[in-house]
Amino acid sequence: MNMKTLVATACAALALCGTCRADSLADVNARNAKLPDYKALHSKVDNTEKPILWLFVGDSITHGAQHTNGFRSYPELWMEIIKWEYGSRRGLRKEDIVLNTGVSGETATGFLPQAKWRLTQFKPDVVFINFGINDANKVKDLNKFKHDLSSIVGMVRKMKAIPVLQVPTPTTDGQANRPDYAEAVRTVADKEKCLLVDHAAYWKEISGSDTAKQNWMNNALHPNQLGHRVMAMTLAKELGLAPQNSPTLKLPTE
Repeated sequence: MNMKTLVATACAALALCGTCRADSLADVNARNAKLPDYKALHSKVDNTEKPILWLFVGDSITHGAQHTNGFRSYPELWMEIIKWEYGSRRGLRKEDIVLNTGVSGETATGFLPQAKWRLTQFKPDVVFINFGINDANKVKDLNKFKHDLSSIVGMVRKMKAIPVLQVPTPTTDGQANRPDYAEAVRTVADKEKCLLVDHAAYWKEISGSDTAKQNWMNNALHPNQLGHRVMAMTLAKELGLAPQNSPTLKLPTE
């Protein structure tokens, strides 16, 4: 099934089920499109006279160290997409800045005391938030995870920036609590009326299970360069910011 058919099918399914949980690229995009932040985000992007500072915060997956095997991580791919490929001509948003303060091994709980260094000093316009993999292993407290994630969203909003919550990619180890943490991110996104990028749902749609595709992973927890390409594609499409004829979005993922 090609992407156009996939999107059309998903939209039809969404119309039938009304408030069903987003489970595809098109479903998440339709959910996001109803939010005020979606309109605000697209208004910022359409205003090519004013540069945007995009900030990524998260753990080792956002950090992108080691497991991409020397290839670009998904924040780096996003920089190529938004600064060079987006819009009616190349480089339309070339003055934008994309920063990445992801730290290997980090949790939402551990991020909060470091937020002044990793978040607030930069005065971002849009903040991509990706935690959960380590929270499930280290903190092991689902309610605290949701509380801390909400606190991060609150900090971003206090800065007048747009928060974008990301559901982490699945793992290959089949840990029973992974879907719970994925659902926790969705719950916080709904509660806070945040934009959502649901990597886990799209990967499940492709693989048919809660475990990750082996060829997208460098080990049990970390996506490889192919997985990061899929993450960048999911981010762009679920936020409605996928450029037509993007070379980055056409990179091989198999």
